Amino acid sequence: MADSKKFLMISTGGTIGGETSEANKEGKSVTDFKERIAPTLKVIKEKWAYEIEVDTYDLCKIDSSDILPKHWTDLSEIIKTKYDDYHAFIITHGTNTLGYTCAALSFAFENLKKPVILTGSQVPFGNPGSDALMNLDNAIRVAAWPHHPIQGVIAVFGSHIITGTRVKKSTEFDYDAFQTFTTSSIGRIGRTITINDSNLKIHLAFLSKHSNPAVKAKDLKLQNVFDMRIASFTEFPGMSKELFKTVVESNDIKGIILRAFGAGDASENIRDAFFYLKEKGIPIVVTTQAPNGNSNFQVNEPGQKLAELGLAIPAYDMSIESQTTKLGWLLGRKLDYEKIKEEMVNNLRGEVNVSEDFK
Repeated sequence: MADSKKFLMISTGGTIGGETSEANKEGKSVTDFKERIAPTLKVIKEKWAYEIEVDTYDLCKIDSSDILPKHWTDLSEIIKTKYDDYHAFIITHGTNTLGYTCAALSFAFENLKKPVILTGSQVPFGNPGSDALMNLDNAIRVAAWPHHPIQGVIAVFGSHIITGTRVKKSTEFDYDAFQTFTTSSIGRIGRTITINDSNLKIHLAFLSKHSNPAVKAKDLKLQNVFDMRIASFTEFPGMSKELFKTVVESNDIKGIILRAFGAGDASENIRDAFFYLKEKGIPIVVTTQAPNGNSNFQVNEPGQKLAELGLAIPAYDMSIESQTTKLGWLLGRKLDYEKIKEEMVNNLRGEVNVSEDFK
């Protein structure tokens, strides 16, 4: 007799839940995927001896451009409430902000012992060339995978299996819409599943870094308040230093993200703004405009000055999705200025690598 497992599929909308699907034209719920995934569940039962029951939960039906921090909080609360009832959670999500939601859930949960898998599609169900069913099937395959302990927040999209804090959308066109940001992925999925053992080991290590992985909901560590009063700027030659003060004072801004030049080399022209922010106790995280760059304040004089004067936080190799949600998460925990500076460069969930050369 096959073992029984229960998965909860949570829908947030997005392309994968688009209204152009044939299921919707026939009057069926776009989140009622059970008929579509039935063949995959049958094969899994035959091959891996798992009887999988899938329940669905409709959180919302929106384009992912409209995802807000309240949706991250709602998702995490659903998972905690239902944690004891299910072996895995699959979230269907639009692609535009999928990386942000992956990062947010990664920070919110400290010690997951079950998989929380996000997926979506480039083309809606029912449309020619749709990748929706393939991605949904693959998410289920990874959740049911009996050969490795897949746990924690990950994305399964196209042929990639990516840890939650490294999910980066790289294209609007290709089926492999997401790549891992700067570091190697957990694995690949096609006809078979190939896991990178060393990368999976690193991913899993963060789930027990601060406390034991939660078998039951009562042991689950969840901090899901995000304060997103953050301003995000891209530096350009001649940028006004007064912009920072104006935005902070008129919008009650509590944190800043700046995409500077080079390896975090913000111009001397705006340095007075950094002194203002430090005086106000407003953390500013400086990243780079280079797609695969590393903001470390160690290469050129402008960045070195920021480090020497203690004016900013280097983002190192954090993605914009991870650094933004992490800053909002730390602000939501009401940490003071110095603690936020310390925690932003502390590798909590695999989001940042700080080379010994840069310490």
